[in-house]
Amino acid sequence: MQRFDATWIGKDGIAARMRRLALTGVFDGQPTPYLDKCTGIHQASGVQMIFTRDTGMHASGWFKNPDYERCWHLSLSFRSPDGNKDAGARLPYDERAGAEWVKAFFGDWTRYVWMESPFSPEGKACDVYHHRVFCDAGWQPLIPRGEVYSREFTEKGWLSWSDKQAVEVES
Repeated sequence: MQRFDATWIGKDGIAARMRRLALTGVFDGQPTPYLDKCTGIHQASGVQMIFTRDTGMHASGWFKNPDYERCWHLSLSFRSPDGNKDAGARLPYDERAGAEWVKAFFGDWTRYVWMESPFSPEGKACDVYHHRVFCDAGWQPLIPRGEVYSREFTEKGWLSWSDKQAVEVES
């Protein structure tokens, strides 16, 4: 995990460092050292972040639409900052601060950001919001055609994760 103390100058410097770290690999949903390397906390503000390049969301059977195969993914949550008597206590998502961090990470690509609120019990407990910019094969932003579960652009023979499990049970 990256720890950014008061010597770090601004969100832009932290975002630049995290972008460089994200370029060292990809995250496919499996725990790896890459995920830990791409995790950080800005100790002065209490912002916790994970910034990764995610891949395999279509190939794994999660999203039916292949335009959602890969993305830059920023997860943000908030804690009481160092120096406070309740340092580390979970705080609700701060929309203003979140928008500032999104801008620092995505810059001109902010217009492509797809934001999701917490879904899992763990995500809800930490109030983690996810900000994704979906990309083409060269990791350039794109606006996906259609919805994530649309089969309009899905290749023939593609199976969702659930379909794959059903086939394995039948075998």
